[in-house]
Parts: sequence; structure tokens; C-alpha cells
Amino acid sequence: MDTTQPENATLPGAAPLPFDATLLFKALQYQLLVAVEYCYDLAPGECMWLEAMGDVTVPGKTQAEVKLYTDSLTDSHANFWNTIKNWLHENFERTSFKSLVLLTTQKFGALTLLKGWNTATPADRLAIMESIVAPSQVDANTNSKDEPDAEASAAKASKSKSLQQYVMAPERRDALMEVLERMHITTGADSLEQRLQNYETRHLKPIRPSKCKQFIEELLGFISSPQLVIGRWVITHKAFTDKLSELTHRYMKHPRTFPAVDVKALKKTINAEEIRPMLFAQKIVEIGGETHLKEAALHRVVAQTTISDLYTDGVLFKSMVDLYLGNHLTQHRYGRALAMLGCAGVTCPAALGTRSMMFYLERNALAVEPFCGLENTMPEFRNGIYHILASEEPEDEDDEFHWRLWK
Repeated sequence: MDTTQPENATLPGAAPLPFDATLLFKALQYQLLVAVEYCYDLAPGECMWLEAMGDVTVPGKTQAEVKLYTDSLTDSHANFWNTIKNWLHENFERTSFKSLVLLTTQKFGALTLLKGWNTATPADRLAIMESIVAPSQVDANTNSKDEPDAEASAAKASKSKSLQQYVMAPERRDALMEVLERMHITTGADSLEQRLQNYETRHLKPIRPSKCKQFIEELLGFISSPQLVIGRWVITHKAFTDKLSELTHRYMKHPRTFPAVDVKALKKTINAEEIRPMLFAQKIVEIGGETHLKEAALHRVVAQTTISDLYTDGVLFKSMVDLYLGNHLTQHRYGRALAMLGCAGVTCPAALGTRSMMFYLERNALAVEPFCGLENTMPEFRNGIYHILASEEPEDEDDEFHWRLWK
């Protein structure tokens, strides 16, 4: 994994700060997205490791180094040489992999000798590297006329030359050939933004459009969860498949489970003073239910928000919502008529208010009828449906929704 900018990059309109780690986290997000794509290719029984043996590793198959970088991949670039150096480590079991991949957003430099790398034989690749480390080629790559700081340029050249000498040392030639037999370079890889868009296009067609962003965020959150990191950051085929199943079940275009609602966030939007003049609120106040007013308003917003989101994603049609509303209005009217029979002969306003409040609480505590067949329909949603109905003024006053148990 690498950062997206060279060392002298600056933020627009601001002085560079030595402790700005924004680009590091962007690079980590990029690495996680690449890891997700490798997870899709896992077969049953396989797993993927992050960071343990390099950026992304599928034991027995592939080890990939991931670079999110903006400049060109030139002959002397550290991304090329340092990656090979890592694979030459004495404890790295390179022969256990079928392929070693350098995946970078960089494009090949205009004059680089690396352009034909993937079609070259291992011997040809070695010859390319020997040409690069030849003194004339080193000078050409490191002593650029465009370098504004001669001292910095010399230091960079010295570091690059030292890295190349390490890789090309005769005592590592056998190990180097093992690397060259397996090494593939993927250049011009999609940017972070492009990769996110491509993931949504390729994998999220069954997901409701408004939930695609949340799906990706939760999947990346799973990949980088503390539990996995503490467990040596290994993702199994089963764990990844289970997480995909869970998210798809929750956010699919035609869900079977009632969608998650952030009730805490919606609660913060409720303003008691704005609620009181509303018709549904007046009907609660008239039976002495002031203490339940804010809760009722919250439930109403839960219902409105859920229906709006499902409409937006094409999951619902008006006829489906109208049927659910109509069913609850009919059930409520019969329930109210029954409760009013129990109040026959009661004339005391306080007693009628108390019985009406009991009726209100009983109705809110009833078992919930699934909304459009969705499992685990929230009581808050169903109760919100009551308050939506109580907000309406029908043409026929006999169809109006009331909590009071008097005419």
C-alpha cells in the first residue's frame, strides 16, 4: 500500500503539514477495496490475508502489492524496486504463490523499459533490470534537469541506486529469478473513486439505490473490523459470503426484512412546539396524552421516512401503502366502536379521558401486522401509521381517525 501523492504534495490553499495522514487513510481504503475484489474470487475453504505477508494475499495463489500513486512508473521508481525487495525477503515463501502482482494506479513512464514486462520471459525481465541498473541508465533516470534541488536529487539517486544494488546482488539471483517467473505488473488501475463506482455497477444491481453507499461502507467496515485485525486480519470465504448475504438480505431491492431505521437520529429532528398545532397531536392532547406527544411524533416520522425511502428505491407502490393504511383504519374503527360500547353510561369527562388514554396505549401495544410482508416490521412504524391516519381529514367525517371514546 502506498500514498496517492509524492512527498512534496500540498493541500489546495493550505500549507503542508508533516502530520497530515489523510492520504494514508485514502490508500488504506483503496487497499480494502482491492481486498474485497479478491474476496469475491475466493473458493470454498480459501481465505485472504491483509498485511500479514504483504498488502493482499491469497495463500497458495496470489500475493499483491497495492499502490495508490499519481506519478508515472519509471525504470527507477521505488514502487517497482521496493516491491521486488519485499518479495526477496528470506522469510517470504514466494514459491508458494502462482503469481506475484504489483497493482498500481500509475501508468508506465513514456521512456520506461518496463512496458513490455508482462509479455517478457523471466530471462528477458532480468535483462531489462540489468539495463536499468547500468551506470548510463541510472544517470539518465536520476540526474534529471527538472530537479530543482540538486542535493535532494543526489540523495534520491543514491537511495534508488542502493535499492537496485540490493535487488540485483549476485547472492540473491536465484531468489530474484523465482520472483521474475511469477511477477505481473498491473498499471493504470482505477482510482479510488472509479473503483467505488465500478464496484457499485458490477455488484450492487440487486441493492436499493439509496442503500448502495451504506452497503459499501458496512462491507469495508467488516473487512477492517477490530475483530478481524486482532485475529491476524484473515477473511475466510465463509465469513465474506455470510457478510454479503446479510447485507444483501437487508438492502436488496425487494427485501424480506423491514429496513433498518436510525431512530436516534430521527428523534433529534423532533420539535415539540412545532408538533402541537398538528391535527394528529391535537387528537392526542384532547385525551390527556401530552406526555406521549413527542414519542408519537417520532413514530410518525419513522413511518414517513421508511415509506419515502422505499418509494424512492422503487420497492413500494401507492396501492400497497393505501391498502396497509386502509386495513389499519378499518381495524381501528372497529376497535374504537367496541371500546365506546364499554363506555356506555359514562359521562364524566375525566373518566372518558382515562379510558381513551387506555385505548390509545392498548392500540399502540398490539401485535404488528407485517408491512407489505416484511419480516420484523417495527412497532414504531405501525404506530406511526396511526398518526398518519390521524393527520387526515376525510370527506366523510365518519371515516375520521380518533382516539377519543366520545362523539
